[in-house]
Parts: sequence; structure tokens; C-alpha cells
Amino acid sequence: MAWRSSGTNNTEMVDKLKRFGVITSEHVEEAFRRVDRKFFVPAGNETLAHSDQPLKEGNVHISAPHIYGSAIEALDLVPNSCTSFLNIGSGTGYVSAIVADILGPNSLNYGVELHDDVIGHCKASLAKWRGASVNENGNISTINFMDDDTPDVHIIKGNGLNILKSEGESVVGYDRIYIGAAVDSAELTNITKLLSPGGILVGPVEDELVKVIRTGVIAQGLEDDEGSDEAASLSGLNEEFTSQLLSGVRFAPLAMLPVIYTIIPSNVWNPSIRRFYPNEHRCASMALLMCSNSEIVQPLPRVPTPDERFNAAAMLPKSIWLEILSYTHRRWFAPEQNETDFLKRRLREEKAKTAKAERARREAEARCLAAERERAVYRLLARRWQSRLNALLSQ
Repeated sequence: MAWRSSGTNNTEMVDKLKRFGVITSEHVEEAFRRVDRKFFVPAGNETLAHSDQPLKEGNVHISAPHIYGSAIEALDLVPNSCTSFLNIGSGTGYVSAIVADILGPNSLNYGVELHDDVIGHCKASLAKWRGASVNENGNISTINFMDDDTPDVHIIKGNGLNILKSEGESVVGYDRIYIGAAVDSAELTNITKLLSPGGILVGPVEDELVKVIRTGVIAQGLEDDEGSDEAASLSGLNEEFTSQLLSGVRFAPLAMLPVIYTIIPSNVWNPSIRRFYPNEHRCASMALLMCSNSEIVQPLPRVPTPDERFNAAAMLPKSIWLEILSYTHRRWFAPEQNETDFLKRRLREEKAKTAKAERARREAEARCLAAERERAVYRLLARRWQSRLNALLSQ
């Protein structure tokens, strides 16, 4: 059914993706409508922009729309959140644009791509989709969109198989990861180490599209022993991850060569970028800075008991706190979440999805019942007209 989702324009293509159940979430549907695929297809394939098939020209490759629909639904993106997203093998930028549209301006959006011609196509496509300027800084291209609702997209030239876990933004990990080319099980195991606890990865593993959820922190032994057979196997990470098979797929493999050790730079905190940090970090940093502005000697509105006495002033000046906070990462103030808490949250999410699916089933059954009744009425009318027609002909 999914391969039947072709259209003559973007609206018709998305209508069919929704009709055949590829797209089920309202925010995913709206993003697909706002990000027209025609801006991202390889040059010379514009007439096939809305066909439900993969397109390729040289190194520039874009998968079929139904594959992207399934993958983005599986990422469980939270609209207008400060989620961090990593696109390994970012290609044309189509997925990065859809994810950016969903996550909103407070999110972080990174892509890693190996080929210069593909990076050039990606930058041009993103600029055509939504007016943008490009800021070049070494091997990093930052696409700055003109509107305030779309986050910057950072495209890093490098090899997605050689992203360093011990440096830059990867130290904290990413909330969502999409892999745009096929990897094997050993390569997947290394990439999953880039997930933050509770993070979700979707990508093709050999000939299967899989979804991986990280439920906890990788054991130290597995982090350090890069060459062990256990670290190279998904079975060695069973306690830290859950996986789900989504569908069978056929992807070109992610390039192994050349080996380019890739660092995704992290943000250095300052008040102007606090919106990119989780709510816990924003609240904690605001409280510290407010306390740094307080007087050391606090006037008391009444005489409190000894247990009630406290001083809200920070002993360090604001300038020192600004310097200290610049060394914190996005999850510095996040409370520790054990596996039980995470699984409880996932259970609530799954129950909500089940309830939504049950409502959709009941609505579909009601529509089917109404259609059956309507068909019965039409059959009765048809018999009556046939009887009248036979009566007229017999005269």
C-alpha cells in the first residue's frame, strides 16, 4: 500500500501517505505538507518529485516518501521542544527539514555528510525550501533560516561511522538519531552509544528498518572495550536498549572510507542561547543568576525560627556564575532517571497511543457501519426503481 502514495503534487502525495496509514500523527502530517519534496530531489528529477520512489543522481540520493514517513513517525518527535537531533548521512536535507519543522526553534539539528557535492545540494535545497543564509566555519556549514520558527541546521563534513563520542555535543548524547544509509549490526552498536538515555534511533540495519530506544546508561565495560565481541553485538547491550523491527528496506550502505574522525561541536552556554537547554537547566541557571543579584544581607519580613532561616544570596558575583555555567552541558541539571522511571514513562506513552488507536478503530467501525446502512438504502431504492421500470415496460 505504501508504494501507492505517489501524487501529482505534494498535497496529493501527503494525502495518500495519510490514507494508507504511513503517516498517523497530526504534527508529522503538517510538517510533510510544509516541507515540499520538490525542493530536495536530485537535479533532473523534478517531474518525479512526488512519486513514491527513491531517486538518485550521482551521490545525491533521496528515499521514497513512505520510508521517510515511517521513520519520522517512529522517532516519536515532540513538537516545539528542545530536543537534539542527529542525522547521520544527512543527504539532501529533506529529513532534517521535516524534523526541524516539527521540533521548532528551541531544538538542535545536526547532520553529518561525507560528500561535498551532496552537502552543496543540501545547502541549496534548504535555502530554496525556506529562505536562509549559509555560514561556513571550517568543515561546518550552518544554515540560518530567515524566520524565527525554524532552528539552524548544522551540516558537518565527516564520516558518520567515526563520530567521536568523547568530544563535543556527543558527550551528552542526542535525543533522536536517524541513519540515512544502511549499517551492519556492529556499526549500529557503536552509533547507539551516541544516544542519550531515553533517546530513540531509527535507521536501516542491513535490509531492515529498525527502531532502537536507549533505556539507560551503557555499562562502563562496554564503553571502554571497543574491540570486544560483546561490544560489537546488539545482544551485548540488551539491558540498555530495546529494539523494534519496522519494515524491510533496501538502502545503499553508509560509506566506511575515508575514515574521518568527526567532532560535533557543543554549544558554550550563555544567556542568549538558554532556550536550547532543557527546562531543568533553564530554571537552575535562572535561580543562580537571580541569587547572584541579591544583597548579601537579606532583610527579613518577620523573625523566623532557626529552621526557617536561609540566605538566598549567592556568595559569588554574577560574572563568576556566567563563567561557571558556560562549562555546563544541556543535561547538567537534569535529575537522574533510572530504568524503572523511564519504563513507566514509556508505558504511559504506549497506553496513550493504544487509546488513540482504539478511538480510531471505533471511528472507522462507525464509518463502515454508516456506509453499510447507506448501501442498504441504495439497494432498496434500486429494487424499487427496477420494479417500476419493469412495470412500465410490461405495459
